[in-house]
Amino acid sequence: MSKILVTGGTGFLGAHILYYLTNNNESPIALKRKNSCFKKIKNIFLKHGDSNLILFKKIKWKEVDLLDFYNTGKVLKGIDIVFHSAAIVSFNNKMKDQLLDTNYYATKNLINFSLIHNVSKFCFISSVATLSKDVDQPFFDEESWFSWSDKKSNYAISKYLAEMEVWRGFSEGLSGFIVNPSLIIGPGDDNGLFATMINKLGNKTIFYPKGSSGFIDVRDVAQIVLKLEKLNVTNERYLINAYNMSFKKLLTIFAKKMNTKKPIIPIKKSIVNIYLLLSKVINSVIGKNTLLTNEMLEFLDGDLNYSNKKIQNILNHQFIEFNKSLEETIKK
Repeated sequence: MSKILVTGGTGFLGAHILYYLTNNNESPIALKRKNSCFKKIKNIFLKHGDSNLILFKKIKWKEVDLLDFYNTGKVLKGIDIVFHSAAIVSFNNKMKDQLLDTNYYATKNLINFSLIHNVSKFCFISSVATLSKDVDQPFFDEESWFSWSDKKSNYAISKYLAEMEVWRGFSEGLSGFIVNPSLIIGPGDDNGLFATMINKLGNKTIFYPKGSSGFIDVRDVAQIVLKLEKLNVTNERYLINAYNMSFKKLLTIFAKKMNTKKPIIPIKKSIVNIYLLLSKVINSVIGKNTLLTNEMLEFLDGDLNYSNKKIQNILNHQFIEFNKSLEETIKK
């Protein structure tokens, strides 16, 4: 049996990957930070039906800081397969250094020690944030390579740099693949990007962002990643997306489910800029962060639609229905 390591085990996606691994009779090693707690992952296992946490108890936990050379190298010794899902998602410009540390430098360390210890397969979860496309291209796909000419968030840059480390690993003999999921939703998303957006924009507001995005259930992402590993695909990347939808439609569905006001007024950039300026001044006085940042609003204003042809051509995966995903995301 292969020896499997999962990074970001207490996170939203990592927890679901661990559930499906343990449900497939694996006993994976999972990494956690010193101050991480098991509340979220235990709740996710319970929602999957692991009522007595029997599957959860099959996980072997190790406390490792991925920026620590010695312990990162030590934990990778003897590992066959790595699922690297550890990451920070943030549009807060003040978190630039943390984003680079967690998303880029940690990945660089993992790649270096995976090469040293002859890891058989490295499976990296990146993001659609790293993609760029021509103006006349209707959908992002696997050929939509990152471009510095686009205005990119610090998060996107950190994930792109991490991808470059993974491609370097592939060129030096490491086997594996990269997946680029769209906006991940689903049960257990307490403080992720989608939950943050819904909390800030969907709470009894009549305003909506003019953009659109792709959406994918976390359970679909986890299952697809495991299927790709079993197929022995290597040195490839796959965009994972189930549905493309405008934020207006999303917030309308949300309002209907929550019995709140439907969005009817688009958010104009001129109003947003005034809001950001006032928020910056007020928050500098009271010591709080701005609820919405320039980087988040750039994302919410973008016309972002994604193709899933490549992944469907090899897997023909049946995606969870969007309404079901949304309902289980907002259910507390």
